[in-house]
Amino acid sequence: MLKSTDWIGSTEWVEENRAMLTSRTVAYLNVDVGVSGSGVDASATPQLDELLKQASKKVQNPDNGTESLYDLWMASDSSLIGRLGGGGSDYSAFVQHIGIPSVDMAIGSGYAVYHSLYDDFTWMEKYGDPMFRRHVAVASIWGLVALRLSDEEILPFNYSSYATELENGAVDINKRVLGMPVSLSPLHRSIKQFNRAVLKVDSELQALQTWKFWSPWRNNPLRVRDLNDRLMMTERAFTEWEGLSGRPWYKHMIYGPSLYNDYGAEVYPGADDAIQTAKKTNTSESWQSVQHEIHRIARVISQAALVLSGGLT
Repeated sequence: MLKSTDWIGSTEWVEENRAMLTSRTVAYLNVDVGVSGSGVDASATPQLDELLKQASKKVQNPDNGTESLYDLWMASDSSLIGRLGGGGSDYSAFVQHIGIPSVDMAIGSGYAVYHSLYDDFTWMEKYGDPMFRRHVAVASIWGLVALRLSDEEILPFNYSSYATELENGAVDINKRVLGMPVSLSPLHRSIKQFNRAVLKVDSELQALQTWKFWSPWRNNPLRVRDLNDRLMMTERAFTEWEGLSGRPWYKHMIYGPSLYNDYGAEVYPGADDAIQTAKKTNTSESWQSVQHEIHRIARVISQAALVLSGGLT
């Protein structure tokens, strides 16, 4: 897949295959830089957080055979899982344009020779990964993640992390609009609705895991299909056809790039754009635009809650 200015190849491919991707795709695994040194660097949409952690516990630390990759990860400076709101790689079209759950993961961070004259096999063989054990480790974790996503009867998605992300984003917005004529009540209500949907689907998942021991769920494959469809389509529900105000290609209302930094990821990018404008102009119209963005975000979160809970099936 071509990687060029604004990731033209992946963007065109996603736009051309939108119907197929939005109806069938479980997740997108983005491998931009596989290995760049020591440590672990991971970003994902939140429902894949737990899957990444579980897979990393099954892979040996390539630099210390007595530890797992998870141990290395938790001890590194990048132990937190990043988000895919920035425009840093080919995941942009998958996440920000059509709402596909995605992962971007590498061993190492701070790739010093990235896109330079020294970014070649010789550097990797001498400095980046002399014995190529790190390459084996990153291939192993990608393989485990892909196997679980493709082979498990129930998709290994956990939306609890997503609920936390939505709440943290609301806290950040509240700090930025304090004392201004903006109400976050619609956003708080929609997040509570999403939390209830998460609890509902978690109880269904626990019941299905229990039933596996005596397998009556196998006699009801439509129920399993319905649950998987809901888990898969919830991410799509965070998108809106009109897209961000002034940036309609970006349709994801939860994650997107900053208006002034394409590499910078923002939670609630539409609200972030509106708040930045309002703080510059400080007019009643600009703060009304902020309120409008809050309503738009609340609408997609409520939509996602309905999808996840089965309210639309």
